[in-house]
Amino acid sequence: MPSSPLVVALSGLSSTGKSTIASHLSVIFAPPLYILTVLYVDDFYKPQTELPYREGLMDWDCAQCLDWPRLEHAVKNWRDGVEIKEGKTNPQPQFQEHPTAVAGEDTQMREGNGITKALVEQLQAEAPTLKATDIPQRILILDGFLLFAPSVSSAFRSLLDLKVLLRAPYTDAKRRRESRSGYVTMEGWWEDPPGYFDKVVWPNYVEENKSFFIDGDVEGGIDERICEEEGVSVWVGKTDGLAKVLTWVAGQVKRIVEQNSS
Repeated sequence: MPSSPLVVALSGLSSTGKSTIASHLSVIFAPPLYILTVLYVDDFYKPQTELPYREGLMDWDCAQCLDWPRLEHAVKNWRDGVEIKEGKTNPQPQFQEHPTAVAGEDTQMREGNGITKALVEQLQAEAPTLKATDIPQRILILDGFLLFAPSVSSAFRSLLDLKVLLRAPYTDAKRRRESRSGYVTMEGWWEDPPGYFDKVVWPNYVEENKSFFIDGDVEGGIDERICEEEGVSVWVGKTDGLAKVLTWVAGQVKRIVEQNSS
């Protein structure tokens, strides 16, 4: 009997390396044993005219700016085996053979994340081999922000088999976000106005994720009791390179794959 499909929510603050991690997971959990699809939540924004405002600024970084019914429909369709047009199956990542090299447009890549082809091949070799079957394990990675925040409906959160929260210190997150030139939108191009990170991005992140941390301090310790109750796995590091984060996330995916196939 084939294993049931698995939905992994890779969430966290803007510029924490979610897309980089997702693309490398598609190599680690690759055919013929796995079919991994990445669904980018950025493809599910509401029209710009429907976005809310915060501190007088258009808010692209809150849960209310996403079309959750459409996203939920896409996830359910994927579970049922229906091909979803927004999904990307096994996207190919860029490798950084030398941690100090310049690679791609991702800020963390420029800073040197240490993710090499050798590391990914090692993690791929450690992926569960599963039972002999002609049907591969299907995995959907949701790459986005606030994917399992309290303001997100319990119906959507119930679709998630693994909830992973990546984190970064305020200073690093602000520097990375403000180093970006802008974003492609349905209507054209968006550039963060002055003060956007402090007025919009960071407050939204704190409000929606503080329950996972002791005393609501998102830069402090993890509230293990709450995280266990909510089924949320939080990266314990703060400034570690993405090589360590990828190794940890791959281990989390490996764990649920083994549970799913047992």
